[in-house]
Amino acid sequence: MEKKRHMKRNLLFVGILFLLIYLPGLLMTPQFVLKHHLGAGRNAIYSRIACEPANSVDVLVMGDSESYTSVSPMKLWKENGYTVYAAGQPGANLGDTRNVLKVALESQKPKVILLETHSLFRSRNGKINQKQSALAEKLYNALPMLRYHNAWKQFFPQRLHASYKGFNISGKVKPYTGSDDYMNQNQKPDVIDKENLQDLKAIRKVCKDHNIQLILYSAPSPKNYSMTRNVTLTKLAKKMKLPYVDLNMKTQELGIDWKTDTRDKGDHLNISGALKTTAFFQKYLSKNCNLPDHRKDSLVASKWNKTYMEYAAVEEKKMSKINEKKNDTPAETLIVAEKDSGTIQE
Repeated sequence: MEKKRHMKRNLLFVGILFLLIYLPGLLMTPQFVLKHHLGAGRNAIYSRIACEPANSVDVLVMGDSESYTSVSPMKLWKENGYTVYAAGQPGANLGDTRNVLKVALESQKPKVILLETHSLFRSRNGKINQKQSALAEKLYNALPMLRYHNAWKQFFPQRLHASYKGFNISGKVKPYTGSDDYMNQNQKPDVIDKENLQDLKAIRKVCKDHNIQLILYSAPSPKNYSMTRNVTLTKLAKKMKLPYVDLNMKTQELGIDWKTDTRDKGDHLNISGALKTTAFFQKYLSKNCNLPDHRKDSLVASKWNKTYMEYAAVEEKKMSKINEKKNDTPAETLIVAEKDSGTIQE
């Protein structure tokens, strides 16, 4: 008798615990998270991309933080009328990117994916495999509270920040002081983990099945790229029959100045550097991808123009501070101290 009562208590406890996890998940929908500015941190991208109007995004920029700091969607909208979303995730490996893509494809039909390549070199040491990733994603889908369990922290005002179609806009300047010729330095060979290769092949298959043009690119970053990685990625892209653009080989063409165009000593670009790489993609996408210009679509344009006006004001403010410091301060001591509209979490 006592044993049955004990079992009933255990079952009751498990049932209550499940309800405590499951019921909040019904509330924590992507729409709720976005409406109340709870979408911050690694999982913010899931709620943000899910809340974009269905079939409104033609280009996804994906990868880790190198992706959402190197291409400005609002600038591409203004110049080309392209609807672009920076769907990168802090510290993402390619397994993470696969999960983000899966969520994005539930509501979007992108024509192009720009996949930043730094995630390929994130060592996973076999600890995170596809089965584990798939299981985690199933749990997230069944119990949304697990994905958004840190969302409560965002009720505090200091955690809120603006996002312009996923782009992280920064006016910080911390110069890279190494050699401008970093791509010609001798480097140790790089090996891409098998898990990352498998994930890349899976992403390529998804793109093929959905008629999406997959393009690999490497953002300018002396901290993360070298000639060795260029050779590795060039061979890989050729083998997988994918286009590959290494912007580290085009820094002079882009006009990158490492004294003013990086926020953290050559790891990520600030807004000054991102505008230069975005200008490259304005031409590249126009030449190589058959993308529609939505500026004459009044329904789409009204929403994107509104966001662009907000973005443009922030861009101008940050660029003016960078330019002021560039003109008034010796380049080797140039540091712009200001609060950014977001943080990079790696």
